[in-house]
Amino acid sequence: MNKIFRPYLTLALFGSLLAFTSCDDHDHEPHDHEEELITTVMLTMTPQDGGQAVTATYRDLDGDGGQDPVYTPENVVLQAGKVYNTTIKLMDESHHEEDLTAEIREKGSEHQFFFEPSPATLLTVTTTDRDSNGRPIGLENTIQTSSNPQAGKLRVVLKHQPGGLKTDNSNISTGGTDADVQFNITLQ
Repeated sequence: MNKIFRPYLTLALFGSLLAFTSCDDHDHEPHDHEEELITTVMLTMTPQDGGQAVTATYRDLDGDGGQDPVYTPENVVLQAGKVYNTTIKLMDESHHEEDLTAEIREKGSEHQFFFEPSPATLLTVTTTDRDSNGRPIGLENTIQTSSNPQAGKLRVVLKHQPGGLKTDNSNISTGGTDADVQFNITLQ
């Protein structure tokens, strides 16, 4: 009778050992949360009618906490009554320089930028790039500045909206936040 049960016992022990080893291996692997570590957000704004491009950079190499982020320049000066073609570049510079812009574009159906000027009359942002579903991404935009000289802020938020969260009705509250920065803007 022992000979009949031994193969089953051996198979059960081998299966248990394999299951235990598999779980243990997965517990030590890094988990892919599909979220990017974004330390740097760079806006490049080029006047449509010609002229010098204006670059605004947010950099926080040590992430949340620690040292304060650095904005360069501290105050972004734009011309009142102008339209700027604007691109956004995203980087992870925590350990080495890694450009994340192409990855965000490639996964555009899971990402969307939102723009909140304050006051609302400061400027208008129109997103010009689209994901594979025809929905806005926000890496490419036009910015129309108010014709009135004034000062305010532009909040730029990148939302991660995987698994069908990104829809035609997505808003700044939909999904997880990959980046949330606020630039000081002066219109002259």
